Amino acid sequence: MIEIKNVSKSFPQNYQDEHLSILNQISLDIREKEFVSLVGPSGCGKSTLLRILAGLLKPDEGDVFVDGKRIEGPDSSRFVVFQDYVLFPWMTVWNNIALGLKVKKYKKEELHRKVSWAVELVNLKGFEKSYPHQLSGGMKQRVAIARALVMNPEILLMDEPFGALDSFTRMKLQDELVSLCRKKDFTTVFVTHDCDEAVYLSDKVVVFSGSPAQIREIVDIDLPRPRDRTSPEFIGIRNHILNVSCAAGAEGGGTPEKNGEDEGLSNEKPI
Repeated sequence: MIEIKNVSKSFPQNYQDEHLSILNQISLDIREKEFVSLVGPSGCGKSTLLRILAGLLKPDEGDVFVDGKRIEGPDSSRFVVFQDYVLFPWMTVWNNIALGLKVKKYKKEELHRKVSWAVELVNLKGFEKSYPHQLSGGMKQRVAIARALVMNPEILLMDEPFGALDSFTRMKLQDELVSLCRKKDFTTVFVTHDCDEAVYLSDKVVVFSGSPAQIREIVDIDLPRPRDRTSPEFIGIRNHILNVSCAAGAEGGGTPEKNGEDEGLSNEKPI
């Protein structure tokens, strides 16, 4: 369903003429309804690739296709869930979730049906009239996920959506995401630094090397669901990915500020 062909991307360094290469000739195929996690050292370009898939950034070289059609920009069939929620503080839970439908001018009855479905799907029933400041971090992330799902995306792009949460809330939302993927048919591309999370959620884990990023290894996760984090098979796969990721980090990379993944180093700033 998704074809990434020889994609390269660089960013200006410190607003000078020099450029830092972030992605180098990345090629990857992602099947329909597959859950794929991208892992690797900080600053290696995982989020940059996700933004290219969303159509928020354009590659310097190469192309990305969805069902044979080249991605030229943002599209409602692809929706991004960011780590920092990006909720409007003056809007209720209901209106935050309904925003995309209102922009597309859905009829009132259809809008109400879709938002009600999404609210129930992410277990937020009873909080429809609440505002973001009244919600916990986990609940805010559920609102962001519901806002994505209500648009019926074919592709869900998630950029470390649980990274800022405590471990208990994070594991709970991981379980909810697994449940959502069973109820709703969509392809998911998930950026994370957590190898345990990647193994728990994914059908396939793509390990990136340091910047400029290249694919170090693709690991198929052939484990039954629900997955047992304490099983020898799970631990073995997790440790293998962790070892590959650590070795990839030793090859290069560093913090996002040094590798251009910080959006402040780029003239191309995704919204």
